[in-house]
Amino acid sequence: MLDTKNAVIANSKPANGRVNIHINEKNRRLSELLAPTLKRQLRAEAQQLPSGPLPPAYIPPSLGGLPGQTPPPRLNVVIQIVGSRGDVQPFVALGQVLRDTYGHRVRVATHANFKSFVEENGLEFFNIGGDPAQLMAFMVKNPGLMPGLDTLKSGDIKRRRQEIQEILMGCWRSCIEAGDGMGVAPPQHRRDEPVDERFVLPGTPGVRPFVADAIIANPPSFAHIHIAEKLGIPLHMMFTYVARLPSSPLSGYTNSHTECRGRPRGRSRTPWRISSPPTPTPPSPTTFPTPWSR
Repeated sequence: MLDTKNAVIANSKPANGRVNIHINEKNRRLSELLAPTLKRQLRAEAQQLPSGPLPPAYIPPSLGGLPGQTPPPRLNVVIQIVGSRGDVQPFVALGQVLRDTYGHRVRVATHANFKSFVEENGLEFFNIGGDPAQLMAFMVKNPGLMPGLDTLKSGDIKRRRQEIQEILMGCWRSCIEAGDGMGVAPPQHRRDEPVDERFVLPGTPGVRPFVADAIIANPPSFAHIHIAEKLGIPLHMMFTYVARLPSSPLSGYTNSHTECRGRPRGRSRTPWRISSPPTPTPPSPTTFPTPWSR
């Protein structure tokens, strides 16, 4: 609990593992102190961002980038993501570049929560299962290597193991299955069960088939390296980060670990939004990550 002349900030840790922060502003003093600093930061960021059209797509000579050479083939690229909206959004931008600039077919395999977000940006979606909110809450409640006794007694570990199994199978299905994965998962093929000419790839009938030629994944999706080895295809693992600019309202801001609420008090109705110069949209990546060796 922090009590100052200008603000009261109370935080607690509820059962879901989040930290609740409540800010009650009593006068303009807090905003007057923060506003100039935030404005200077926004101006500096706006000046550092490049402007103008993006450079043309670069293809190295070893992959057929010189005039007269055969261009690289169009690939079926699956992007596997486990995490929150901040994990998914940068990969959507990457997928758009791979599709629009290089002509690849891109499928984003992630949680069902982000289906509409992926599809409204023009990319294919595949559901790998799992609830990102529960996954993040489990990580917050158990930050160490070993979970506590309360976690063991509550059955959280068993539920997380089942969820991880669903995600592992969802990642595998995203590489070989047609459709969006929103239906019932097909029965697993037993290791000792023979495969004959009647075997067909699972998926939605009548939908364009999909078999991955390359995988891009963030590390928490776990299944990436095993699928790449099984299919004999390249894998590129990467972490991405999105910086949240302070020009957005503080009141109502939430992420996986923090929930923030603000309410002005008294006669001072200072809004949380601070006016700032327009910030140009940063360019999307212009080169395809070429991890042709695992």
